[in-house]
Amino acid sequence: MASVYLQILAVFSVLVFAVSCKTKKPDTRFAEATRIATILESPDRIRWQMPDRVVDALHLKAGDVVADIGAGTGYFARRFAEKVRPSGQSIGFDINPTLVSYMEHDAENRRLTETYKARLITSRAPELESGHYDLIFFCNTYQYLENRISYFKTLSASLKPQGRIVVIDFSKLDKTDEESGEVPENLVDKKTVKREFKKAGFKLSRDLGFLPSQYFLEFVKASP
Repeated sequence: MASVYLQILAVFSVLVFAVSCKTKKPDTRFAEATRIATILESPDRIRWQMPDRVVDALHLKAGDVVADIGAGTGYFARRFAEKVRPSGQSIGFDINPTLVSYMEHDAENRRLTETYKARLITSRAPELESGHYDLIFFCNTYQYLENRISYFKTLSASLKPQGRIVVIDFSKLDKTDEESGEVPENLVDKKTVKREFKKAGFKLSRDLGFLPSQYFLEFVKASP
């Protein structure tokens, strides 16, 4: 269930702290990331995340350059890499060095190192190349971004003229989840997402409703 995914996100926050501490067993950290990856990429997630349909809805083509911000284990980044090869590139950005290393190994194992990359990023100020990306993608990441309006204004310069930003995230829950008993009050509803992107100089181009527990919003730069 989606609620299980939210609980695992909390575990990832513990990993971020652990990476910043000194340890004599770095391989243990990577083993833990691998263990969590088996949960994040379980068959259950395929049901509610619908990754194949999401990728189809993005209309990616060979040669496109994609930034997946908050990519985690590369769940979508690797799928994007398959779509944009041989001349395109999918870059998975994450604040956790352990997960960046995980994606790098994943790319090697899948023989996608030319099109599937991984990089560190901060939650406050993205440092992406100017005018470089056809798509900037956020999935299950929105609530963790800091100073979001300023953040998106900065990202605007990283898009190509016809570039887009897509946000997929959980809908705001108005009652306790039956499975977890938790009300995730920190989720951001799509009205807020739309309002913040408008303030950042974007306009909504698509609002798709096929995901059972999430919204799918696509934004492009508003005309001057």
